[in-house]
Amino acid sequence: MSEFLLTETKNGLKTLSVINKKNGKEIKLHSSYDPIKEAERSIDAFDKGRSSIIIVSGVALAYHLIFLKKKYPGINIIALEKEKEILTITRKLYPESLNGIHIVNSADELGPIFENIDLAGFKGIAHYIHKPSYQLNPEFYEDIVSNIKLYISSRISDLLTRFEFEEKWIENIFKNLKHIESSGNVSELFDKFKGYPGIIVSAGPSLKNNIKELEKIKDKAIIVAVDTSFKVLYKHNIKPHFVLTLDAQKYSFKHFTGVQTDNTILIADIVSCPSILNTYNGRKIISTTSKYYQDSKGNIVRETTPIIDWIEKKSRPFGDIQSGGSVATSAFDLLLNMGCDPIILVGQDLAYSGREYHCSGTYHNDDWFPKTGRLNNLDTINQNIIRKRKTKYVTKYGKSGTVISDFIFDLYKSWFEDSAERVSINVINSTGGGSKIKNTLEMNLQEAVKTGKKKDDPSLIIEKIVSAKNVECTSSLKKAIANGYDRLNRIIELTESENPGDNIIDKINSLLDDDDTNALLKPLMRKSQFYVTRHAFGTDKYKDIVYNDIKISARKMKGFLIASGMVE
Repeated sequence: MSEFLLTETKNGLKTLSVINKKNGKEIKLHSSYDPIKEAERSIDAFDKGRSSIIIVSGVALAYHLIFLKKKYPGINIIALEKEKEILTITRKLYPESLNGIHIVNSADELGPIFENIDLAGFKGIAHYIHKPSYQLNPEFYEDIVSNIKLYISSRISDLLTRFEFEEKWIENIFKNLKHIESSGNVSELFDKFKGYPGIIVSAGPSLKNNIKELEKIKDKAIIVAVDTSFKVLYKHNIKPHFVLTLDAQKYSFKHFTGVQTDNTILIADIVSCPSILNTYNGRKIISTTSKYYQDSKGNIVRETTPIIDWIEKKSRPFGDIQSGGSVATSAFDLLLNMGCDPIILVGQDLAYSGREYHCSGTYHNDDWFPKTGRLNNLDTINQNIIRKRKTKYVTKYGKSGTVISDFIFDLYKSWFEDSAERVSINVINSTGGGSKIKNTLEMNLQEAVKTGKKKDDPSLIIEKIVSAKNVECTSSLKKAIANGYDRLNRIIELTESENPGDNIIDKINSLLDDDDTNALLKPLMRKSQFYVTRHAFGTDKYKDIVYNDIKISARKMKGFLIASGMVE
């Protein structure tokens, strides 16, 4: 235990000491004579280099933070302080000294802070150590700094992964634009099904045990199939109300091949594989995947797929579904937005139940079957998949014992556990196998459906919503695409020169000043911008990289605009 002693220095300034009650040892956090001069000299000697984030170990009375903010205005400063009482004293004495600084008292506070820091321009971390504070709790500061580095590393990895996929997403978005006039918006379903049970049908191995039960309750609940399970249901003549697909990759089209789709409504993210939307015979609803979080000022911030904001301003919002990384997590948010209570999980094994990867009947089995033979049956193929994963044993559904899972499954399991705890509705796990999911009720499917307040068939409400004739005008969107196409052509003409002079660069910059053109090209140039930001290039090298990126990006985006079918 420590005692905190606030005194005045010889020149009338406040200083703070920490006294260890066990041994009486005193550590002065500031100079006993002039703590301001001491802090000024210390910050004068500190150099952050090219770093874009400064971590400060120790807040004390924040004299050093005042000079740090003055020396590096606008930079992200994360100040760590173990002792809550010190923070209370400083906030009372000098509240303005902490303005604009992220204060961290525990590792749990890092997530919200980094949600609000744009790491696209990240250039590294500089670490300022307030030595007296550090001396008090060295393990705390070392642990938090280590956590920050891991957090940034993870976020940078996510960012780079996003860069790799963004181009495909943008290409698919433009290819799918032709469907928006004939498709509904997912937001039209929101809040229309309060009290109806909502069932998410995933393709875990245990799904086969619930097929007959699904047949019995198909008119008593809203059934949303994830795309992986769609073939399985179709083969058993079960027609879910909705099938949800999100993936931009071509292989996702295989979930729909050979399936009669007339009676099920497709809910497709605008980035989904275009072949699915192009060939689906049934009715369609468009959605977008977005993330919502609270910034440091308490405002709700929406983070969505690149280009979506631009398209929605020219046409209309489609409706947002938040995702935890899998189609099933998106289906959960969909049913939550629709007002369903309870939300029931089926086929959500999140484990290799019976040492199987998926329920038999998915496209995986269709792909594997031709490869089978006397020495390579389906069991062998499943075992080979499991061996390649980083497996672990988790608690089994319903009873004592364990089941084989892996770390990816475990991430999704944690997402469902956290979501089930936070929502105000019942979440019921009727999978009957696989992993135990905490914070959910375990119940057979028929009993789970009976817990819903509404007992009638939801099909009539669904039919009324999707049959409403919404005349969607895309003239503003077509006009914006035509404008962007013309400007891109002008940029492409200007970039024909191998050695552009300042005159050509100025003309390109002038064209990029147009908000629409900038909005179209910016997402394709993010990767290069991230690269040049993190490296100290000379002016000529920097210009060459950016010029070549504009050259490539303009041609790519022109191709995407043509693929939209809205360029005349």
